[in-house]
Amino acid sequence: MENGSRYDAVFLDVDGTLTWVDVDVEGYVRELSGYANGSLSAEAARGPVWRSVKTHIRENINYPDADALRAFKRKNALATAGELGISAPEDLLAAVADRRILFRPFPEAEPVLQELKDLGLPLYIVSNWDVLLEEVLEGLGWTHYFDGVVASAAVGSEKPEAGIFQAALRLSGTEPSRTVHVGNDASADIEGARRAGLDSFFVDRKGEGNPARATYAAPDLTSLPGVLRR
Repeated sequence: MENGSRYDAVFLDVDGTLTWVDVDVEGYVRELSGYANGSLSAEAARGPVWRSVKTHIRENINYPDADALRAFKRKNALATAGELGISAPEDLLAAVADRRILFRPFPEAEPVLQELKDLGLPLYIVSNWDVLLEEVLEGLGWTHYFDGVVASAAVGSEKPEAGIFQAALRLSGTEPSRTVHVGNDASADIEGARRAGLDSFFVDRKGEGNPARATYAAPDLTSLPGVLRR
């Protein structure tokens, strides 16, 4: 493939690689304090709200379609509200929870995506994420960068399992030896890619020192385009 790179496709993780997750707890409290049984502070809400996010991350693999996922999100939002003494309609609770989860791009992420596209490299998202991942990418204004999206909940397999990488390879139509996976998790991304026969680029944002022996490693994405050039 003529693309100015030694690879025919690049797979990219999302959370911790391109973006980081934040929660506007203060905004959550502002929207729902009127439904609380007594006073509601951001300090009191922070723990339950973040636990709700972690529950979603841990369990979304069990909800393979949008309707099932939305029902799960309503249930999760209701449980968080109950812990905080909030009585409000489930749809409102779910909507507020959605609005207050923020996906913040790392500063270098979008310039690097553009540089990779300028190289002519097909880019594919391969992420442990729920079935609404494409909506997140649309919200970031990033869908035009990607040739395809593989979310774990949609294919029923999570990194480091082989299934999600195999699904991505079928989508890209590339050979494992001509594909590189970029991610920040030594086990899920790097070990998973290695077992599937892919090269890997470890985004070592925590200074772990490449424990999984990635093909390449760097503290952020800045050097990625240069590494992938021939």
